[in-house]
Amino acid sequence: MPLPGINPIPDCQLTWVFGLLETLEDRGGRDDGYKIARDLHFKFSDLLKVMKTAEILGLVSTPAGDVVLEPLGKHFLESKINERKLIIRDQLKQHGLFAYLMRVLRGQEDRSLGQQVVLEHLAMLLPNEPPEKLFSTIVNWGRFAELFGYNKDQDRFYLDQE
Repeated sequence: MPLPGINPIPDCQLTWVFGLLETLEDRGGRDDGYKIARDLHFKFSDLLKVMKTAEILGLVSTPAGDVVLEPLGKHFLESKINERKLIIRDQLKQHGLFAYLMRVLRGQEDRSLGQQVVLEHLAMLLPNEPPEKLFSTIVNWGRFAELFGYNKDQDRFYLDQE
């Protein structure tokens, strides 16, 4: 059973989220999720992952099937790349899974762990989620936000400089 506050994250590319935000901006900041999926030629199930990711990051809300650009999402769109990274970084730090991994990495002398150790943590925390896919998503989101990194040659998952 997952620890309280530790929730799974969708397997979603952040670039898809950024595209959704731009689409919403073009549509006045709000539109129906089914309409967006149809217009963008997405399966609705795929768009749901993107919507969920954007919602986790505080960039949109999803009342009654609509997708609404939140003030943070609008600020994100108005920002340059470094500010965008900081916005995502701040949001990830508040997510239970990312906060947990940060605590674990801070407890290591070199602020890193081997991939297998991280996979074991993920399997324990979220036993119904495939740990390899979850790890890949965490690394991708963490790299964008300059929060985490992964050196494949050394097999080290690490906390980026704070």
